[in-house]
Amino acid sequence: MHSPEAATLWVHWGRNGAGPKFLYETVKADCATNSAFISFNPDSEISEQLEALPVSQFSVPTYNSKLGVITGIPRLLANMYRLRKWIQDNHIKRVVSTMESIYQSIAIPLLLPRDVEYVSCIHDGQSHPGEGHILQEFGRHLELGRADFIVTFSDAVTKILQNNVRQRILVEDHPPFDADIPVSEARTLPTVPVVGFFGRLQKYKGLDLLLESARILRESGLEFELEIVGHGEEAVLQETEAGKQASWDARWIPESEISHIISRFDVMVFPYIEASQSGPVTLALSHAIPCVSTPVGAIPSQVAGFGLVSAEVTAESFAEELRKLISDAPLYRELSQSALELKHSKFSWNDLARNIRSHESISSE
Repeated sequence: MHSPEAATLWVHWGRNGAGPKFLYETVKADCATNSAFISFNPDSEISEQLEALPVSQFSVPTYNSKLGVITGIPRLLANMYRLRKWIQDNHIKRVVSTMESIYQSIAIPLLLPRDVEYVSCIHDGQSHPGEGHILQEFGRHLELGRADFIVTFSDAVTKILQNNVRQRILVEDHPPFDADIPVSEARTLPTVPVVGFFGRLQKYKGLDLLLESARILRESGLEFELEIVGHGEEAVLQETEAGKQASWDARWIPESEISHIISRFDVMVFPYIEASQSGPVTLALSHAIPCVSTPVGAIPSQVAGFGLVSAEVTAESFAEELRKLISDAPLYRELSQSALELKHSKFSWNDLARNIRSHESISSE
């Protein structure tokens, strides 16, 4: 292992979602006190922010379509050669993959000189149902095979990986993203609260469970609004009888709109039927929004202190916890206040960057 002060390249070639934002926050924290470099996708939603970071940069465009994954291979091979030379010319001794991405997960492990330390940050223990891709699986195999050590962000992901890898695994907290709309005081439960779901609309997210829970609560006379925001195949549910009782914004949400959308919610829900962990939980924390989740993966530990967790993965059980939250103004206020306090006391991006460099972990392995 190289020393913590060694020149370090932070990499993520994804175009949208939490990946580029995670890269930005980590490098912004790291470059204040260390020799840092960055490699990112110039087509990223937040490319201007990444380009503005005061570090040496190597941009790698990837693809914009499924066909582009194949037709872009010759350009990828050329960039692999150029990036390897750039790493050597800049005497980079550590490369950190902050989140997996198809081209990146294949290219980086193959191009790195053997004397360069490789750190792989793994956010999901395995592909979610319906999301697996042969190139993703190949990239994961290369990532885990080349990594000198691995960073995860929950015990749930660690347990999935630890029987399949020989490397040391560091378990870190996922720092909360800063809200574009600052929140300085605890929220108050309104008369008709807005219950919000945000994220990819995939089968494993449990939207049918959420809609059934909403039906149960409305039939009992409870008043609330339900908003479902995101992009994915489960958007077809908006045409069902249950789906028509919710307000839908079924599209890919640009990074610039996310904080404004989240700030409309009074409660965020995570009715997942399968998961390792959930990125949108950090958005709820940043906005001091109380949550309700199912008891799957690491989500219960993620919402600990500012959320309620159903006893079972059923509509009835989920509805009961949601009823508790939106019927109890003092409890709601207490959880929102706790979110504020957690946000300010929680593990920071500075802590994460420092621990990756020093191979230390604040959490038990």
